[in-house]
Amino acid sequence: MNVALIPARGGSKGLPRKNIISLCGKPLIGWTIEAAKKSNKIDLVYVSTEDMEIAKIAKEHGAKVILRPSEYANDDSTSEVVISHAIDVLELEGLQISTIALLQPTSPLRNELDIDDAFDVYQKYDAQCVLSVMEPEFCAAKAYKLNEDGTITGLLFPDAPYRRRQDLPAALLPNGAIYIIKCSVFKSDSRMPKKEYILF
Repeated sequence: MNVALIPARGGSKGLPRKNIISLCGKPLIGWTIEAAKKSNKIDLVYVSTEDMEIAKIAKEHGAKVILRPSEYANDDSTSEVVISHAIDVLELEGLQISTIALLQPTSPLRNELDIDDAFDVYQKYDAQCVLSVMEPEFCAAKAYKLNEDGTITGLLFPDAPYRRRQDLPAALLPNGAIYIIKCSVFKSDSRMPKKEYILF
């Protein structure tokens, strides 16, 4: 069974209540719920939250809700903790989950076709994990790292910042829209799988 998991905690310091802020007449989270429900690859759609208002809105848009303990909904809570908790809850309900599609509500432009394309890559390569990425405007391979003695050196290798961009490996960043994760691999150590395929 393929389960969409949408993490949406109530506390957000950068943009308060961001997950339910209105975007084109719809709560932000509503766009992700609807995309997941329209996907041909998703069997069930769940929102993980500690916030009762978010839970109510999620249900109104057709998602099921996993009530998350407050200790898993603070600034330090990782995606891995949220996924682990959700898997535990759903397995206690008797669900046999093969795949989790983590869909962050802050990527409302991702639609059901994007989700289906990601699943196609996941299935084609029998991947442990597929995630959506973007190429940053700046060349991340030219970045420096700060050493303990206050000096700086190339992040990848010492002279990387001085190389031509085209001579450096492509550097990609996750955009947060889609993470498709093989449940059995995740459960083996409660971490994101290390063997990942990317989707632009």
